[in-house]
Amino acid sequence: MGIRDEIQAEIAEAFNEDLADAVHSFICERITKSNWDPKTETYIESKEVYTGRGVLFGSYNQYEVQTLGVLATDKKATVLQNEVTMVPKIDDSWTTGQGLYRVMNIQQDPAGAIWKCQLRKV
Repeated sequence: MGIRDEIQAEIAEAFNEDLADAVHSFICERITKSNWDPKTETYIESKEVYTGRGVLFGSYNQYEVQTLGVLATDKKATVLQNEVTMVPKIDDSWTTGQGLYRVMNIQQDPAGAIWKCQLRKV
């Protein structure tokens, strides 16, 4: 078992036990538009759905809000990569128990075990 697997196993255990109160599930419907036809002004729309869970509603500190352009109402999401069924992308819309959120930014940890996502209420 590599370091990534160990990290994911430890975090999954924490999600199931110590952090269970803070862990939330989400569902994403990613709608992709392609094949624009200027004559009919239409395109083909395809829908992809993915799910996952993580600690979704962390807050940003004052430094991040003042210097990085993060809104004070934005939330942090920490999700395990092996528990998300697709790679999240910017502008994805996540449906959670607390409403609809749009992914504004995504970062990956150096071990490739988790994603940290910036969420904005829609």
